[in-house]
Amino acid sequence: MQRTQSTFNRIMDIFTHFLLLNMMWLVCCLPVITIFPATTALFAVVRQWHLKGIDSGVFQIYISKFRDNFRKSFVIGLLWLVGGAVLYFDASILLIYSFPGSSILFTITMFAAILYGITMPNLFFMLVNYELTILNVMKNALLLSISKILHALSYATIFVAGVAIVYYFPFFLLIIGSLLAFIMYYIFDKLIIQIKNQTTNEERPNDTIIGDSPPTK
Repeated sequence: MQRTQSTFNRIMDIFTHFLLLNMMWLVCCLPVITIFPATTALFAVVRQWHLKGIDSGVFQIYISKFRDNFRKSFVIGLLWLVGGAVLYFDASILLIYSFPGSSILFTITMFAAILYGITMPNLFFMLVNYELTILNVMKNALLLSISKILHALSYATIFVAGVAIVYYFPFFLLIIGSLLAFIMYYIFDKLIIQIKNQTTNEERPNDTIIGDSPPTK
């Protein structure tokens, strides 16, 4: 009986951590313009959980990471928004007007849009793991998405699965953001370990390969 009670208490403790993190993320996303900083802080917390365990906390870590990464993640978010707007504008024009080569340009634009979407999670991983400039955060995220496109697509699959789960089981809306971030970061962490093992003792050019700067604490 005590063992069952202990297991139940542990499950409830884990659920509470995911719930609190999800609620903090949603609240910080409410101004809309803070979505990128809020999501960066979300991934920073789950990174801490992977490193030190879920008992390392939520509130203090989230607030600290939200503040520390606000400027960089906000600027990257603006740049990313501009990039998305350009892709949307180009696709809209190509759908309305037909001219020689328009189908080829539309195909290229759609490919760029897909790459744009699947690169986004890697932006957050770069932000919370490495001390890089804004340019190098975006460059490394793009390079990682291209070189490990199956992993990038897996993030999109996880996201779609999360949306489907919430649609059929609305209760999961309470924890879905933090839960998906935790799962995605787990996949990313395994990938980085794999990359490090493959590149051990190999010379790597600066600012072009993941891990060229020390990880954040």
